[in-house]
Amino acid sequence: MQKYLNALGAAGFVLAACNTAVIVFAVVRGPAIVEENLGRVQALMIEKMYEALTESVTEAMPGQVGEMMPSTTGPALPF
Repeated sequence: MQKYLNALGAAGFVLAACNTAVIVFAVVRGPAIVEENLGRVQALMIEKMYEALTESVTEAMPGQVGEMMPSTTGPALPF
């Protein structure tokens, strides 16, 4: 019975050590990984939002409404 308890204790120690190593890795290396991939994630999000927005706008605004929208804006208001 003592052998099983020792093996269980050793396995628990190994799991705790692995958990600690993963947490340390995430804290130390995590921000660098985020910074490396932030540009790609932002570009992908912008692309996906643009695709979704153009589809919903064309569905919501038929041709007549698009023609009624102004093509230019007026001068700035003086304050």
